[in-house]
Parts: sequence; C-alpha cells; structure tokens
Amino acid sequence: MGRVDRRHHDRGGGLVTDVAPDDRLDGTAGRRPVPPWTDMAIGDVTPGHWIGFNRRSDAARQVSDLIRADIVAGRFTGPLPYEWELLDLYGTTRNVLRAALTLLKEQRLLTRAPRSGTFGVRPVASVSLARTTEEVTIYGENTGGSVFDSPRLSIVHLCVQLVPAPETVRRNLEMDGSAAYFVESLISFDGEPSRVRTSWVPQERFPDLVSEPLTEYVPDVLVRRVGQRPVARRLLLSTVNADQWSADLLDIDPGQAIFHIERLMCLADGTPVEYGFSRYRGDRAVIDSRIV
Repeated sequence: MGRVDRRHHDRGGGLVTDVAPDDRLDGTAGRRPVPPWTDMAIGDVTPGHWIGFNRRSDAARQVSDLIRADIVAGRFTGPLPYEWELLDLYGTTRNVLRAALTLLKEQRLLTRAPRSGTFGVRPVASVSLARTTEEVTIYGENTGGSVFDSPRLSIVHLCVQLVPAPETVRRNLEMDGSAAYFVESLISFDGEPSRVRTSWVPQERFPDLVSEPLTEYVPDVLVRRVGQRPVARRLLLSTVNADQWSADLLDIDPGQAIFHIERLMCLADGTPVEYGFSRYRGDRAVIDSRIV
C-alpha cells in the first residue's frame, strides 16, 4: 500500500499521546516492526490497542478536526480562547495543540489579527446535500447489505481506544458520562487507500462495544447492536488540502485536494450514537446527492 506501510505502534497509545517520530517504541533505536497491512482485512484489533500510527501528528490531526467543527459551528464568537483553555477544552498537550493549530492555519481556517488574537474563519456558504446517510456506493455493484460485502473493499482499524471524550464530542453526542470509544480506520478499494474514517461512540450507550476484538465496520456494529441503521442528523462537507500525515495514510501527495466530512449519526428517536470525520481521496470519490 505504498506509503501506508510505516511504523507499528506499541500498545496502549492514547488519542493525544505526545510521541516524537523517532522515539523508541520497540526498544530498538531507529527500527520499528512493520504490520502486515496487505494480509489484513476487517478486524484483528485487540480492544485498547493501536496497530497503525502513534505519532504526535496523528493526535494533531484528530484535535484539528474538533477545533474545525467548533469553528464551523460558530462556537467562537471572538478570538480563540487562551492556550490553557484550549488544552482543557480538547484534553490534549501543548505540542499537539500547537501542531493542530498549525494545520488549521495552513488550511486557512485560522487568521491572526495583531494585538487582537487568533480568529477562526467560518465558511461563507453552506450547500445542503439533503442526505441522511454517508453510505458509499461502489459503481457497478449493488451489495444489498453492508458496503463491505463487496470483495473490492477492505478496512484496517488503525486505532480502537477507550478515552476521555473532549468537550466537543460530549456536546455533540449529548453525553452524560465522560468516556467514549475512539476508532480510526483506513478503508481501501482494490487494495488502494481511499478513505480515513474516525468515529466517537459513547460508552454509556454501548458499554461492551469492544468487549471482543473489533472485527467489523463501525456502522455495521451499531446496526447489529440497536437493530436499526443510524441516520445522519448532520453531514458537513468541506474540501481541504491534505496535510502530510493524511497524505501518508491515503498514499497521496501533501497538498492534494481531499473531501473532509463531519457527521453526526442518530437513531430514529434522535439519540446520537456516533460522531466523527471522514477524509476521502478527491481523485477516488464523488459526492452524489440525487433527489429521488
């Protein structure tokens, strides 16, 4: 899978771990075992363990998603809060936060005014796609069930972790508790990376979600648990330039255009069950919103 074949994580990484790329994770300087990506399909992840990346850059990408969501939602009416407030709000470290803010500046979502502070730049327009799902259609196929019934699609769970949920996640999922499962997955089409999908699932509603190794696509797990397919209360689509780390995962060049989707999935009664983000390769996907 090209550049995806990078480094293997040691166990027990967290969402906001502050690990430099050259740290010794296996006790051997300069060498880390490489996971057998090409031999893996769905699953094979022990709950609470990472198998993909565990760098500061991954945490920065995840934190930048949450800050982006708050900017787009208009949460910050003036300049961004002080650094110590942001650290508490997103439950991260100083180095990760600064890297996340750098990503957003590169994507022109932040601007700095002299003697006034740093401000979020909200979109100037919103286009409704009138969709209730983020279902993926494979051209020329109709599987009739999960999209992963197709032999052309495969998924590798990069991370399955129970973590303290940042405030943005708790608010969107309307959580009473503080813990959520964080799952990040790499989805490939014909062996070529096409999408990175992150999910936050409230532990209070799915306490045994990863009591066994996660072996399925997260939406399919939720369908099996609740007996219905969650629908999207919110889907927000942006186009952004791929940062270095997203480019590594998707095997594309940094700066290449990708689709960025924020989603909130709910049950028929409105109960939120999943919040997260997807990054699609712009050269491997189209957004289809046909009116039927």
